[in-house]
Amino acid sequence: MYFLPISNRRAKVIHKEKIMVCVHYGPHGERLIRRGVQLSELIGAPLYVLNVESSDTDEYNQSKEMFMAVWKRLAEEAGAEFMVRKRRGRKTTDVIVEAAEEKEVTQIIIGQSAQTLWQELTKRNFVNELISKMKMMDLHVVAVQRMRAGLEETHEEGVVSYLVKNGGVYQLSDEPEGTDFIKGKFFHELHTEFENGLFRIEQDGKARYLHICEGILTDPL
Repeated sequence: MYFLPISNRRAKVIHKEKIMVCVHYGPHGERLIRRGVQLSELIGAPLYVLNVESSDTDEYNQSKEMFMAVWKRLAEEAGAEFMVRKRRGRKTTDVIVEAAEEKEVTQIIIGQSAQTLWQELTKRNFVNELISKMKMMDLHVVAVQRMRAGLEETHEEGVVSYLVKNGGVYQLSDEPEGTDFIKGKFFHELHTEFENGLFRIEQDGKARYLHICEGILTDPL
């Protein structure tokens, strides 16, 4: 596990461990939850999964709803509690700490990646601000950009597949259909019956990985 632990606990104080994973809409939420599950099982601690809504509106967003469905399922399978909290004009750090204190959490896991909407979490001032508000907790910063180096640990072997445009979305397919499609390799995520995983394409001479959630492309091309 690629954790950068930052401790904010006082010595010689014993706590019953409780873990909370913070996820936002992007390709790394599932892997962050799986890292939390691994740590939870390792130390025998209850697990919570928190999503902080950046918007206070209830406007429907298809990609957001797909991510939420997957996270809820993963949390349920792991016996974890899934929580959604709205910011309501507050700072994200305040919402995270409030939820952590409510559940008496001792370890918080966040992701570090410039490729997701959870970019606020990658800034050093955010981490410093979060640490300053945490009491008797440890912070784990997961370097999610390094997870692709261990793709074989989390995904099946890649197979040639296609993204076929259907209406306003691109859907995963075994065969090219119509005239608007993209050829690549699909890496199915392990331990799931859904079509979730990574779709690799070549772009400007470099490999690019796109996130697939239940057979639908959720990343911008």
